[in-house]
Amino acid sequence: MKRYDLIDTLRGFSIISMIAFHTCWLLNFFGFAISDEMLYGTGFLVWERTICIGFILISGFSFSFGHRHIRMGIKLLLIGAIITFITCLVIPKSPIIFGILTFLGSATLIMIPIDKIYRKASNLDDVSEPVNALLLAASFIFFVFTYNINRGYLGFASISSVDLPKELYSGYISTFIGFMKPGFVSSDYFSLLPWIFIYISGYFLHKAVMGSPGAERVLSHGVRQIAFLGRHSLIIYLIHPVVIFLILYLARYCA
Repeated sequence: MKRYDLIDTLRGFSIISMIAFHTCWLLNFFGFAISDEMLYGTGFLVWERTICIGFILISGFSFSFGHRHIRMGIKLLLIGAIITFITCLVIPKSPIIFGILTFLGSATLIMIPIDKIYRKASNLDDVSEPVNALLLAASFIFFVFTYNINRGYLGFASISSVDLPKELYSGYISTFIGFMKPGFVSSDYFSLLPWIFIYISGYFLHKAVMGSPGAERVLSHGVRQIAFLGRHSLIIYLIHPVVIFLILYLARYCA
């Protein structure tokens, strides 16, 4: 996969922010400093959503740099399944079911036919930057419109809200899609809807940006140390919760 320092730097900053957020979550878990009011307050919610949107957007942007999409999608799905299995055994009250890696693996596979359709269309007609910008805007609007689908309705807040049939919200397949069944619990839940639209937004952002003159020159600049974290984001994502957990566990019970 072709690497650009700026993309890896942005991914690295997302990883740093994610580590900081998970540290706060575990501080709350062990009863250190971070109260429930803080952790589940508006500020922390906005912070967490910012991390999610940024990370998924970058992943969608990077799709067109890669080639072995089927292999990568299956790899992420397998790792996600392993995480689900382990967390169901270790923390059964708050396991990770349909977490971020499961989502990214699914989104990668879903993007394959979309990419083929796009490339076929761009070969027939010259797809201009305004068209890519329009597709980017449409994808983000779909994300906003479906943002509350887990809660049972379409629309943002009370603006043009449309209640969805309760019959849709049953079973794990429906939950995976975005129609979260009653009683479902996951400490890291990313359903296809609405998040697939952020991934697609990243894909079309790539098309819009890379069509601009000088884009590759701009993307080649980044912060080397932060870019290093971005290039190894998967292994850091897998390891950092365990490291933080062990440190706080020792501080809480062995000090």
